[in-house]
Amino acid sequence: MRRSQIVSLLLAILIGFGSLAGVLAAGWAPVLGVQLQGGVEVLLRPTAPADDEQLDRAIEIIRSRVDALGVAEPDITRQGEQVVVQLPGVKDKQRAVDLVGQTAELRFRPVLLTFNPFDEAEFGSALDLAGAYNGAVDPEDDTEADTETVEAEASLDFTLPEDDIADQAVVLPGRGEPVGYVLGPAELTGEAVAEAAATFNNAWVVNVDLTDEGAVGFDEMAARYFGQQVAIVLDGVVESAPVIRATEFGGTAVISGTFDEDGARDLAVALRFGALPVEFEQDDVRTVSATLGEGTLRAGVIAGVVGLILVGLYMLVYYRLLGIVAVASLAISGSVLWSLISWLGESRGLALTLAGTTGIIVSIGVQVDSNIVYYERIKEEVRRGRAVRSAADASFKGAFMTIVWADLASLIGAGVLYQLTSGTVRGFALYLGLATLIDLAVSYFFMRPLVVFIARRLVNEEPRRLGVLRPADGDVAPAATTTGGTS
Repeated sequence: MRRSQIVSLLLAILIGFGSLAGVLAAGWAPVLGVQLQGGVEVLLRPTAPADDEQLDRAIEIIRSRVDALGVAEPDITRQGEQVVVQLPGVKDKQRAVDLVGQTAELRFRPVLLTFNPFDEAEFGSALDLAGAYNGAVDPEDDTEADTETVEAEASLDFTLPEDDIADQAVVLPGRGEPVGYVLGPAELTGEAVAEAAATFNNAWVVNVDLTDEGAVGFDEMAARYFGQQVAIVLDGVVESAPVIRATEFGGTAVISGTFDEDGARDLAVALRFGALPVEFEQDDVRTVSATLGEGTLRAGVIAGVVGLILVGLYMLVYYRLLGIVAVASLAISGSVLWSLISWLGESRGLALTLAGTTGIIVSIGVQVDSNIVYYERIKEEVRRGRAVRSAADASFKGAFMTIVWADLASLIGAGVLYQLTSGTVRGFALYLGLATLIDLAVSYFFMRPLVVFIARRLVNEEPRRLGVLRPADGDVAPAATTTGGTS
């Protein structure tokens, strides 16, 4: 047995069990998907007809928002015109649900009037002003009858979402404060925003970087309303209404208000990924029971353990000493895979879904096949009369090429599934691909040197210990001969 093979074997053992010990010591464990740990499922329905391009773009934006929240392995799919969002294990479910369907239309509007929304007279005057601005009431006509008519029509309510038109005056509430605003037409929209991030500077604020075109428009607006309030409106709510104190901002702006950390981060996420091209309404919000997930996980674990036991027994009975190598290879592969899944869950938020566990169980067959390919090559060489120790060395090269081509087929299938599908199917493809790559490494760096070690130290040229019957004299393949005529 070569020194390089000894080093390879020891390193494989060290990496396999060392990584497992490391993640266990760190307290890491796989993050479970919504089917396994429970979570929330949101069904979104467009408020108006939408085409495929709009829905696909909306799904991309929703996925980006959810990823920014740190939700592990969200499942976002289309069902006809509906969008189904599954969020596993979210800590603040209402916050996530609110952000998922938020249209996030950002508008900058000049403030025409602030008022107390709990004072009917002030509310009525505010509605009067907005109506006059939009031409609903003659601004010169300020009779009590006209005021009562406007109040009756508006029912002392803020501008409805369907009436929130960019080029008209609106009456909107402030977020988290008892104040209402009468606002003029929008001077700028969220299309001017290039980037947004929440930061803490004595209070939570959102720093906004503007596009080149947006920076020009923002400075023009600042010059028009210098010394006046300009409201920053998001989805029909005034987030902040700062006084413009400069005429040039150099392409950056700060949104301040009564933000807490979550509020500032949610606003930054919504602005960073843009407005949804489709307005959604929540058709249904359901909580997925963790109890159901625990039962599913338990059934999957039992099925996997039973399968492993049966496979292990079969390999031990049929291949004897080589069966030990197969079991050890599965143990090394399992340790590395568990460590990798735990690390990805901890660092990247990658979740282990029910489909992912299916991919792992399927990969057990792939890994056992790699052992069988090698063992059968050895047995074939021994039946031809070759010594066991030389058969173990000579058979690996051809066997490994077969393993590579077989695993490559699995990798291609997993790659195609991962690229062309979404949701749970991608989870299946990902874990099948990871397990297959680990199988290639374990086959070369662990299985081979351990088989060679057993063949040289434990078999003692007794093929029965490998599950191979000793070839009878007449069964040995005859040596090659040459024939020719007599001289």
